[in-house]
Amino acid sequence: MSAREKRLIYHFTHVDNLASIFRDGALTCDAGAPSAGLVTEVGALAIKQRRRSVTVPLLPGGTVGDYVPFYFAPRSPMMFKIACDRRDAVSNLYQGGARPLVYVVSSIASVVGAGLPWVASDGNCASSVTTYTSNEADLDSHVDWDLMDATVWKSTDQDPDRRRRRMAELLVHHRFPLDLALGWAVSDEQMALRVRQLIDASGRSVRFVEVRPSWYYLDLEEANT
Repeated sequence: MSAREKRLIYHFTHVDNLASIFRDGALTCDAGAPSAGLVTEVGALAIKQRRRSVTVPLLPGGTVGDYVPFYFAPRSPMMFKIACDRRDAVSNLYQGGARPLVYVVSSIASVVGAGLPWVASDGNCASSVTTYTSNEADLDSHVDWDLMDATVWKSTDQDPDRRRRRMAELLVHHRFPLDLALGWAVSDEQMALRVRQLIDASGRSVRFVEVRPSWYYLDLEEANT
């Protein structure tokens, strides 16, 4: 197993969705989310619709919307956008901010070891220049791991592609069983308590629920409050 396969992967959802996720025992792809009882949508509907039309060129095929997405690093451009939308009170978009968002943490090794069908992108799946692989041996070079480890990922004049590459994803086909989650991460202690209560009510056991404010952009979104 390569060092890259041991790396963590990150999916976030609104805390309001956890009860139905625990009942289902899995994260469900965007195309199946309505039937899985999604309560609060944090992604822009236009982006969701676009992902349902972008074809995945490798087996098992389908569209990006047929996969459960995981980022290779926290503090993603999507999380940044959510913070900016709240700060700027952007109309017709999710305005709840990042505090209610909960990370599901797993690893590449967990997905590979379980034999789940997966595809990895090298950047934003909405971009026409993004490429894909389903070959474990390609992971070391396919993803920009130095950028995944960087605190600042914004594009520059010297490298205008940084933002796209930071949005690289591990896409798991259709469903991700919660048994493969290593743990959960939240924005503050109040949210940790709520998540632990939901876990206890579901009868599930988890390895950890950790408070990781550095995985969010809380200062940015609350700048005007």
